[in-house]
Amino acid sequence: MTKKAAIISLGGSFLFSHPDALLPLKHALAKIPDFNFGIIVGGGELARKYIDFARGLGLTEEVLHRIGIMGTNINAFMISKYFNCGLYYGDPRLMKLKGKIIVSSGFKPGWTTDVCSAYASVSTGSRIIFNISKEKGVYTKDPETFKSAKLIEDIDTTKFMRMMTYGRFAGVNYIFDPMAARICRINGISVVVTNSISDIPRYLKGLRIKGTLIRPG
Repeated sequence: MTKKAAIISLGGSFLFSHPDALLPLKHALAKIPDFNFGIIVGGGELARKYIDFARGLGLTEEVLHRIGIMGTNINAFMISKYFNCGLYYGDPRLMKLKGKIIVSSGFKPGWTTDVCSAYASVSTGSRIIFNISKEKGVYTKDPETFKSAKLIEDIDTTKFMRMMTYGRFAGVNYIFDPMAARICRINGISVVVTNSISDIPRYLKGLRIKGTLIRPG
């Protein structure tokens, strides 16, 4: 039986602040027999510290992007060893899921790992990206600044992109990259933004999730 594909964008910020979530993630994926998974790992604090240091040296923006990519490579290598699975450092537009889990990382200057996840979804035929974030989901305002911020349970990509006002520079930390959202909208890919590993099996079983669903549209 041909298995379905699903992509996980594992945020570096989540990875370093929730290392105890890796074992539950490993167990959760093992209990979903109908799917193969691609995990695209972000750079997190490790990459941003190197980028900030290099920026202070006056290095070019392209060099800063490449330093960030190297940070994601290290994280992906570590996760692949922990999961005892395949590792892919190539173009996400050519990525294939050969095995239960394949781990990958950043690839091209100017592309966040969210963008890589979107392209990996297209190349693998995945209709869903699980964006594992330090936040519970997408909020009406920055929840760290505004106590009145409310969780958005369901939103389409067009409305979501209108909320995003950040520029594109090395180390930028989106809740989900608007460039990636545009790729998802064009290709009919949904995105679950969550900090709960349990939302992966819940969504795939058709149950209500705790985070935010970004629908293509």
